[in-house]
Amino acid sequence: MNPAIPSASLHAAPAPRRELFVLLLVLLIGTAYRAWAIHAAGLNLYVDEAQYWTWAQALDWGYYSKPPVIAAVIAFTTALFGDGELAIKSGALLLYPATTLVLYALAARLYDRRVALWTAVLFFTLPGVALSSAIISTDVPLFLCWTVAVYALVRALDDNRWRWWLLLGAACGVGLLTKYTMGIFALATVLYCAITPAQRRQFCSARPYAAAAVAALIFAPNLWWNARHGWPTFHHTADISNLETGPHLHWNELWAFVGGQAAIMGPLLFATLLWRTAQIRQWLADDRERLLACCALPFLAVISLQALLGRANANWGAMTYATGTLWMVAVLLPRHRRWLVASLVLHLALAGLTYHYHALVRAAGATLDAQAKPLPCIKGLAGRDAETRCPDFFKRVQGWDQLGTAIRNQLDTAPGTLLLTHERDTMSELLYYARPASAGAVLWNPEHAITSHYALVTQMEGHGGRNFLFLSREATLPPQMADSFLRVTPLPDLTITATPGWPLAYHLWRLEGFIGYPTTLR
Repeated sequence: MNPAIPSASLHAAPAPRRELFVLLLVLLIGTAYRAWAIHAAGLNLYVDEAQYWTWAQALDWGYYSKPPVIAAVIAFTTALFGDGELAIKSGALLLYPATTLVLYALAARLYDRRVALWTAVLFFTLPGVALSSAIISTDVPLFLCWTVAVYALVRALDDNRWRWWLLLGAACGVGLLTKYTMGIFALATVLYCAITPAQRRQFCSARPYAAAAVAALIFAPNLWWNARHGWPTFHHTADISNLETGPHLHWNELWAFVGGQAAIMGPLLFATLLWRTAQIRQWLADDRERLLACCALPFLAVISLQALLGRANANWGAMTYATGTLWMVAVLLPRHRRWLVASLVLHLALAGLTYHYHALVRAAGATLDAQAKPLPCIKGLAGRDAETRCPDFFKRVQGWDQLGTAIRNQLDTAPGTLLLTHERDTMSELLYYARPASAGAVLWNPEHAITSHYALVTQMEGHGGRNFLFLSREATLPPQMADSFLRVTPLPDLTITATPGWPLAYHLWRLEGFIGYPTTLR
């Protein structure tokens, strides 16, 4: 296929107001619908969301597993809307429309108003964006930083004005404070300038290096925080990547990651992306396609390599699809608009299924069960089997509010008692759902190993003589815990079953008079 639109430069005519009005209407309706769907679903916070909320209660330049921007976003939205679940998630509902508008401006700058509108609508409805809009995560602000950086780069390469280079540096700096994978943007920029003869002069210009200096200056406080705390975020990033120095290649992880990309971008658009990527000569010949490819493919390649060498979650490649969506629209719109229409319809259907899964399963007469398998569910629904059981994909975000209420009642009956656990997910959820009684909760950590945020910021030292309510999924106390207290009293077990097949089952103990960690465990 020939390049979608011949290009002489990176600049095209700006989009008129009509298309922008249509887009604003789509964003307004879509965001309102998503907010209503999230509220109506009544699901609890995911463990990471709950943890980010705890970070937002004590803003800092860094945290154990992430840089600080996600905490700042939640602190901002909860200051405006309160501490409800929707308020915590609202950063995603606000930032994705902003990202979409920047992407619209980028597409209008590179192509025309039709490409811009199609790009914006398709990006806003990508399956990954639809799901991510219901979950506040680091990907949400990173999408905005990445898209602003691409726009600033295009403007900087067009007219070489300082303001665009400085905006590029600022976007990259804030992006690094959001997620370290923003660093791949430097690779994308270097690659594009290296393979574009007209842009090789940038390597001898002071402006790109000034942009890099601005990014480094903005990022510096997080480096300072990490240095003061033993580099926990960098160690955690290496740990979750599961990278190995040996010869082992994890092909199963790679195929799982690639399959996840089809789910994030949508199978039709992702198939088109792979097809166009293979046509190297065609996209290298078009300056705009070359730019978009350089801002998409390095990210996908780096994270794919990470999956092959260790592991990578599907969402880790998400930044590919900001410019990747624009690239595919520019390629398909002139002659294959039906493919874009089919993609849009599929995206909307998948979003509806995601947001209303519980209601649709129940309306079909099936039963939700965390242990059920997808294939028997599909067969049962097709055959209208009254005994059909369907998997509950949202099992991990149910029941925490009930557990929190039960633990809060326990703590309220013994004033002065602190919550104690040795599990990060339990600590995160209960700090939110058992509040205010859970304030001051502590992680049991006699080895003083920094393996989570709570191991970094809580400690038993200084709590001599205090009483604790300890809860654990294990039926026995951790080694020698009983020796650390004057009295240990088992309490009735607590089980919350919000969805069949996925109980939140905990064992409880009342621990009185803390006398210190056993020296043999230190």
